[in-house]
Amino acid sequence: MRLGLVTILLLAVLGVSAQAKLSDKVYFGGGFGLSAGGNGTNISLSPQIGYKITSRYSAGIGIMYQYAKIQGIESSINNYGWSVFNRYNLTRQFFAYGEYENLQFEFFTSLRPERTDRAGYNSLLIGGGYTEALAGRASFSVSALYNVLYDVTDPIQPYDSPWVVRAGVGIGIF
Repeated sequence: MRLGLVTILLLAVLGVSAQAKLSDKVYFGGGFGLSAGGNGTNISLSPQIGYKITSRYSAGIGIMYQYAKIQGIESSINNYGWSVFNRYNLTRQFFAYGEYENLQFEFFTSLRPERTDRAGYNSLLIGGGYTEALAGRASFSVSALYNVLYDVTDPIQPYDSPWVVRAGVGIGIF
């Protein structure tokens, strides 16, 4: 009986120890956007989870969702997708970043804005950014990324430019 109790207690301690180490390696981040005004409404959500492979290098995954409603058009647009990313901390605050993104986006057809169609779009985003520690384990990041797969001749794409600027908050990056 005592051996069983000691074994359970030992496994519990080891489990808590392993969990503490995992919590030091995993971080959460992403962005949230909201705009509403004369032209319509735009809401976006893009959570990410990363894993610190070394003290400087991490990789992770993300999902994204965007809702857009343009004033004067009876339809709305829903975009969604996923991504995988790599991050290398050059210093405590500056980082290099690469991301592959697959976005399923909805767009209005040319002559009938109440009708929409959907297309897939792949992006390979490369760039860097800056992170500033806030309180506790929280941080704020801003990044400038360039989509190397951007095709200026493609009439149906979700982005107006190959440049993507992002800002967001994170927990556990430091």
